[in-house]
Amino acid sequence: MRGRNRILGFLMVLSVVCLAGCAGSSQEDSQEQEDKKRAEIVLKAGEVNPEDNINTQVLHYFADQVKELSNGRIIVEIYAGGQLGDERTELQAVQMGALDIFRGNTLTMGDFGADKMGIFGLPYLFEGRDHLWNVLKSDLGRDILDSLWEAETDMVGLAYVDEGARNFFAKKPIEKPDDLKGTKIRVAETSILLDTVSCFGASPTPISMSELYTSLQTGVVDGADQPLSGYISNSFGEIAPHVILDNHTYTPGVIIMSGYRFNKLSAGDQDIIRQAAEAAEDYNREVVATDEAEQIEALRAQGIEVIEVEDFGPWQSVVQPVYDQYAVGFEDMVEQIRAMNEM
Repeated sequence: MRGRNRILGFLMVLSVVCLAGCAGSSQEDSQEQEDKKRAEIVLKAGEVNPEDNINTQVLHYFADQVKELSNGRIIVEIYAGGQLGDERTELQAVQMGALDIFRGNTLTMGDFGADKMGIFGLPYLFEGRDHLWNVLKSDLGRDILDSLWEAETDMVGLAYVDEGARNFFAKKPIEKPDDLKGTKIRVAETSILLDTVSCFGASPTPISMSELYTSLQTGVVDGADQPLSGYISNSFGEIAPHVILDNHTYTPGVIIMSGYRFNKLSAGDQDIIRQAAEAAEDYNREVVATDEAEQIEALRAQGIEVIEVEDFGPWQSVVQPVYDQYAVGFEDMVEQIRAMNEM
């Protein structure tokens, strides 16, 4: 029965990818169509965020690098805005080999068997962007990226993507942890984030990104958490104009590839994919570093209330139960990560 359900799931996901692929192809310009005709390999890549989001921009940069390094032999098609489904659907598609590439969040990877990568979801683990990149570029960071394949997830980790820390936003002001009590907060459907939000006394509500705007409008949820880039590109400020920069999780995204598809490539083409991913990672780090201050200034100019946390102590103490549950067995790794803030 389990095998039958897996096959049915594969067929459902495959049909979504094929239908979206057909719809997307009609929107291509003549140059893109010509490039596809000349290409020997065409890879499909999914992203849940819209075109102007930093994650999608990084995927496009990756695609450009692949095309350049392969002299046009390999083309990566980007399907943004959740065209291929929500995050879990697209991750399952990658696992099954129905989708080639996806930009996922390390928050979710723990639920897909990548326990090491799930550690990035621990709240308040990172002190800031420099601390994050100290870890991502270290031997430990590379080991965690490689662990995605070693954990037999049928997925290969290619590169990290930094979109900024996740912050709470809502239709009413949030100034302290107690302000979250009794609120309905949309979260991604991932265990560690569900439990983090519960620690604040809020009601975590899993909703897909494509449904979040309407859910805020209709009162299904009172708020959510997103990096500033996601908050801006999805226009959430129009209905939830209160942001608190609590930085509760500084989880990187990760560009992943179907292990089945990756292993079908020649060794040379695998190198091209990895080189392009590394270049995209460096591009991402450079671009995001200059964005956040400008984003905050732009939001305030629009009348959005942006509150900066001066004392993180009360926020950190609330989420200790998350560490008691999810850091078990990874205590040494957590200490290694914390120590890298001093590098």
